[in-house]
Amino acid sequence: MADPLRPEEEEVVLAAELVLGLLEGEDLAAARRRQLADPGFAEAVERWVRDLAPLVLGGVDGPVPAGLWQRIATRLPAADQGTVVALRRWRATAIAASAAAAVLLAIVLLRPMPQPVVLPPPPVVVAQMTGTEGAVFAARYDADQGMLHVRTESMPSSSRAPELWVIPAGGKPVSLGLLANRGGRDMAVSPAHRALMAEGATLAVTMEDAATAPHAGPSGPPVAAGKITIL
Repeated sequence: MADPLRPEEEEVVLAAELVLGLLEGEDLAAARRRQLADPGFAEAVERWVRDLAPLVLGGVDGPVPAGLWQRIATRLPAADQGTVVALRRWRATAIAASAAAAVLLAIVLLRPMPQPVVLPPPPVVVAQMTGTEGAVFAARYDADQGMLHVRTESMPSSSRAPELWVIPAGGKPVSLGLLANRGGRDMAVSPAHRALMAEGATLAVTMEDAATAPHAGPSGPPVAAGKITIL
């Protein structure tokens, strides 16, 4: 029984089978996945493509010299007809295999490459909060990470700090924390409050005492508010 192939030999053989189109079904899918994920295997595939390309592009070696097969046959014992027949069969098999490889490689090289699969972007949760005295805040929520980015564009002059609230339809305000007086701030939304970040809910900003935040409820009317929209 033949010795098992070493891993590097298996890689070379698998790359050749992929280039020649000999893989099907799950074997083909697994090889394609490996080609994308394994740079070493991808390079082995590319080497086979370069080495076998002459079979398709017309760069093959010159024809076998006339009479070569006959001269080989005459050197065999005359009575060994079985060996002569085996030689002829091997010659026919070799020619057929070379032709099949060329055809398969032509299909691989000349067929159009499949277009990459482009996944649709995930839904984007946004809200624009505007209100009195030119207050403007913009929010963007990453539902997968539970992260809320809020940018303060303009804020009324106050000795207090802006506090952000989410207000579900028909529900009570829930504090999400203090915002930056100017610029952006990333805020982690607790798992208990993530369900509140839904279409139609309201985000609002009130001015509160920073030392005692977060608060159980707002102490005054909002300076800015806006509805959550899922794009």
